[in-house]
Amino acid sequence: MLERALNDLKNPKTKTAYLQILATFTGADGSMGFTTGQRYELIVRYIRSRGTFEARTKDGRLYCPYQSAGSFMKNWTASAIQKGAQT
Repeated sequence: MLERALNDLKNPKTKTAYLQILATFTGADGSMGFTTGQRYELIVRYIRSRGTFEARTKDGRLYCPYQSAGSFMKNWTASAIQKGAQT
């Protein structure tokens, strides 16, 4: 489910501009300020000009770039995903 949603972000033919994800951080504790085991509301975008994913907490306090969908999925477990359309 998560991998497909992330790949949709990369596809220029989709109308998905971002994902709103409720996810638990499973990466290294303290990495980019995130706490292992903590649940966060994230806004994830694909930055086409850089070819990277950008994950930010909904409140904008924490941020982390990811080189691929796979690297994002190694650090997060999603419990809910909502797609946001382009405006």
